[in-house]
Amino acid sequence: MSLNQPSSWHHSCQEQQNIAPVPPARLELVPERASDVEICTSETRRRIEDELLWYRNLYENTPCVYLTLDRNGIILSVNKQGANSLGYSPEELIHKPVFNLFTQSEQQRLFHALMRLFQEVPESEASWEFRLNCPVSKMQWAKVVARILDSGKDNQLVLMIFEDITAEKLFNCGFQENEQHLYLIANTLPVMLWVAGAEGSCNFLNQSWLEFTGSTRQQQQEFNWLEQVHPEDQDFCRQTYESAFNIRAKFQIEHRLKNLDGESRWILNTGLPRFNSSGKFIGYIGSAIDITERKLAELALKKSQKAAQTQLKEIERFNRLKDEFLSTVSHELRTPLTNMKMAIQMMGIALNKEHNLLLEMAKPYAERSKFARYFQILNNECEREINLINNFLDLQRLDTSTKPLVLEKIQVNEWLERVVELFKARNRNGCKHNLNLKIASNLPPLLCDPFSLERILIELLTNACKFSPPEADIIIAAQAKVNSIQLQVSNYGVEIPASELPHIFEKFYRIPSNDPWKQGGTGLGLALVQKLTKYLGGTIEVESKSNCTSLTVQLPL
Repeated sequence: MSLNQPSSWHHSCQEQQNIAPVPPARLELVPERASDVEICTSETRRRIEDELLWYRNLYENTPCVYLTLDRNGIILSVNKQGANSLGYSPEELIHKPVFNLFTQSEQQRLFHALMRLFQEVPESEASWEFRLNCPVSKMQWAKVVARILDSGKDNQLVLMIFEDITAEKLFNCGFQENEQHLYLIANTLPVMLWVAGAEGSCNFLNQSWLEFTGSTRQQQQEFNWLEQVHPEDQDFCRQTYESAFNIRAKFQIEHRLKNLDGESRWILNTGLPRFNSSGKFIGYIGSAIDITERKLAELALKKSQKAAQTQLKEIERFNRLKDEFLSTVSHELRTPLTNMKMAIQMMGIALNKEHNLLLEMAKPYAERSKFARYFQILNNECEREINLINNFLDLQRLDTSTKPLVLEKIQVNEWLERVVELFKARNRNGCKHNLNLKIASNLPPLLCDPFSLERILIELLTNACKFSPPEADIIIAAQAKVNSIQLQVSNYGVEIPASELPHIFEKFYRIPSNDPWKQGGTGLGLALVQKLTKYLGGTIEVESKSNCTSLTVQLPL
C-alpha cells in the first residue's frame, strides 16, 4: 500500500527549508578506512560487526514504532516491528509522508506541532496524542514523542516514537460516554438528585431539583442546600449531614424544603457515600423525594388515632356503666324471682294436697285441668327468667372477672354418667329424649374446673333437647385426642342453615324459624358455652348436616 504526502504541506515545508539529504533506508555497515582496517585485527573487526548486528536486531524488533523523518516529514527509516504494528512493511513506508499515517483531522495539527518543534532549541523534545489512520492495524491512537537530532543547520532530522494508547483512549471515551449517558438520565428522572464532593460541598443538582426550587445552573456553583431548608429544620439537617459525613455513613432526613412558589414541602432526603475503585472516599450521591402527601396523611392518621382512642375510652366507660347497670338490675330481679319460685313451689304443694296436682301433671297437656296448665306455665316461665338472669350474670362475670380456675382431677367416664343422670332428674318432665352415652375406654383423667365443665355439658344437653323432636336420640360422646379430650353432643331432627352457623354463639341470637316445638330460649346458652370453653383453654365447633347437629368441645389435658 503506498502513502502519498499532501502536496500543499510538502510545498509549504520546501518554502521554509532546503530539503535535507536522505540517509539510507536501513542501518548499514559502513566500511572503515583502509588505514583503520589495517590497524584492526580480524578478531576486533568480528566483534564490532557482531555488536552492530545485535544493535540492529534490537532496533528492528523493538515493540514500538521508531521513525526517522527529514524536515519535510518524509520517512527516512522505520524499524521492522514498528512498521508491522502499523500494518505495513518498511518498504511501504520509506520515502512516504508521515502525515498519511494520521486521520485527516490530525494531519494539520501534527504539521504545526513539528514546525513549533523545529523552532525550539536543538535536542528539544515534545509529545502529543494523535488518532491514526492505519486500516489494517489495531493501533488507533498513539502517543507520539518527537525529538530533533541536530547534525548541522541544514541537516536536522526528527526522531519519532509511537506508543500505542488505543485501549486507554477507548476506555476514556467509553467512560465519558457513560458519564454523559448517566448525566442525561439523572436530568430526566422525576426524582431530585444531588452529588457532593469529598469536601462536602454540592457540585451537581439535576433538572428536577432546579425546577422544584427555582434555582439556575449558575446558582448551583455556589449552592448551599441548607438555605432552602425550613429554618426550624436547618440545625437538625446540618447535624445529621455532618455526623454521617464524618463517618462516611448513609443518612436519611425528613425535612421541609422551600419550592419555587415559596411553599415548604416535606422531603425525604437520602444520601449514600461514594468510593472510587481504590476505596477512597469521593463524596456523596443523594436523592430527595417529595413526601408531603404522606406526611399529611400520617398527621391525619395520628389525629384520627387520637380521636379513636378518646372514643374507645368513652365506649369503654359506657360499657362499664352498662355492665354495672345490668349487673345491678339482674341482682335486683333475682331476689323477687327467687321469692316467686318459692311461692310457686309452695302453691304446688298446696294444689297437690287439695287437687292432686302430680296426678294432673302426669296427664296429656290437653286433658289437664286449668289450674294444672296455669301452674305449669307459671313454673316454666319463672324458671326461664331465672335461667336468663343466671346466664347473663355468668357472662358478665366471664367478661369482667379474672377469677382463677378451681382445678380438680376428673375421671371423665364416671363424671359424664353422673352429669347425664343429674340432667335427666332435673328435666324429667321437660326432656323426653333418648340420651345415649358413647364413651371411649381408658380415657385419661382431665384436670379441669368441674363446675364450669358441668355447666357446659348441661347447656349443650338443654340446647339439644330444645331443638330435637320428642323421643329423638341425643348422643353424648367422649374420646381422647392428642393432648386433649373431645366431648361431643349430637341431636337429630333439625339442621342449621350454613349461613347461620357463624352466628349461633352470639349473645341473644336465635336461629330464625328453627324452633318448631316452640321451646323458646334466651339466646345466651351457646354464648355462655363458648365463653366457658375459652375460659377453660379449649375450643368449640359446630357442624350441621344430614339433619344432624353436633357441637364439639376440645379441652386440653
